[in-house]
Amino acid sequence: MIRTNLKIIITSILLFIIGSSFYLKTATPPEKKLRHVVAFKFKPGTTSEQMQKATSDFLNLKSQVPQILEIEGGPDVALAQKQGKYTHCFVVTVKNQPDLDAYGSHPKHKAFSQSVDPLLAEVMVVDYWAE
Repeated sequence: MIRTNLKIIITSILLFIIGSSFYLKTATPPEKKLRHVVAFKFKPGTTSEQMQKATSDFLNLKSQVPQILEIEGGPDVALAQKQGKYTHCFVVTVKNQPDLDAYGSHPKHKAFSQSVDPLLAEVMVVDYWAE
């Protein structure tokens, strides 16, 4: 009886290990996504209303540019404005490089860039692959 139970337990463990290794080999690896990070430093004299509108307009690009999977961002909650650093940061997620290129050349993105450009002292852009 004990020997039979032991055989059942060992067999169950082996089947679990074999099944787990098969699952791990066939599981779909995580898909990489391309992140497009944009940081703004607004010019002195830019009003808080102008900054809020620029933030809202940037975030609204998600509903206007189909290549955008996700977008988030807003004002720096630290002391950046007092230190003369970037004041706002945004992260745009797209699927791949062709989608990033399409986003960059999309008419809505171009219109946004043209509208916000006069308000900006500096812009920093970083793109990276994330899993």
